[in-house]
Amino acid sequence: MHPILEEAMSMKEETIAVRRQIHENAELGFDLPKTRKLVTDTLSAIGCTPKPLGEGITCTIGSGAPVILLRADMDALPQTEDTNLPFASQNGACHSCGHDAHTAMLLTAAKILKAHESQLAGTVKLMFQAGEETLLGSQKMIDAGILENPKVDAAMGLHMNFGPCGNYDLHPGTLAYSAHQMMPSADEFRITVKGRSAHGSSAFQGISAVSAASAIVTALQQLLALELPSDEQAILSIGSLHSGNASNVIPDEAVIMGNFRAYNPQYRDLLKTRVSEIAGGIAKAWRAEAVTEYIAGVAPNINDPEMAEEMAGYAAQVMDKVEVIPPVKGSEDFANLCSHVPTFFANVCGGSPEDGYAYSMHNPKATLDEDALPYGAAVHVICAMKWLANHK
Repeated sequence: MHPILEEAMSMKEETIAVRRQIHENAELGFDLPKTRKLVTDTLSAIGCTPKPLGEGITCTIGSGAPVILLRADMDALPQTEDTNLPFASQNGACHSCGHDAHTAMLLTAAKILKAHESQLAGTVKLMFQAGEETLLGSQKMIDAGILENPKVDAAMGLHMNFGPCGNYDLHPGTLAYSAHQMMPSADEFRITVKGRSAHGSSAFQGISAVSAASAIVTALQQLLALELPSDEQAILSIGSLHSGNASNVIPDEAVIMGNFRAYNPQYRDLLKTRVSEIAGGIAKAWRAEAVTEYIAGVAPNINDPEMAEEMAGYAAQVMDKVEVIPPVKGSEDFANLCSHVPTFFANVCGGSPEDGYAYSMHNPKATLDEDALPYGAAVHVICAMKWLANHK
């Protein structure tokens, strides 16, 4: 066993305890007082100087150039947990995406890195981020200067993966990554359709917003097949259509909520343009009006190929298996870092359906195998230390 992994394994119970404390006190978005306090207190206790930045927390270990950033997200999802775990959240927020594990792994990595600070050939900057599930959190920290003072040269992030979510080995000890395209972009949109109310018996006197909205939804479902190349991966889904509140009234407004994902920035831009054009054009055909708003969005998560190959080699020293996988379907606002510095993002596997982890991320019944946590901490440490030494 590699000494770094051995050190992480010796802290396994401590890491699990931190993860469970965060899990039981799950918090949403940017309102994370308990989680922030835990992170700040833990970093202060090992001799770091954490400071708030862009709704998150940052600190450095080591000194001088080069600088590598390690990132973890801290927020939960607005779900009622249904796991029956003894440390289950009871407050209507749920860590079903594994952010509790991400934070716990990076805190353990910070302890190990601090203990080996004299051996670092540069600086490790830690980024504990709020609001990932809103797709706004990482950009807030970028805007607040996380990539400056000291200037960051590369960035790395890890995400737990568990349950029925991939055709690869999900047992603890496996790290999975894509050599280039890791995750697609994600853009959430809202289309507000305006018509004119009328009595249901005199529909001709009104303009039916619900009819126009229904036609828009039908057209959007054909968009990918008709306007993207057949070998281009993209997803468009409509999650909500609300209109009216009475059976005998032609509604004057309908609201459509949806999102789309694309791996290629060119087609992300195309979808943004065409969703708005189709909504406006069809609404006009129904004598209505439509306004499309983009509520939140994040670019594709792209691994730097050279950095990915390098980091995978380092990770192999502490993992049982490192596996190259096709791009995954979910999105992550770590992607906002990709346009600024070379990045590496990978999945720490934490439980397969065969081992009883039957639910995937964002399911309120989801659980993960805590045996994976020391592996994630060790990957952070060895990748940071080796990368700094190789780029000195």
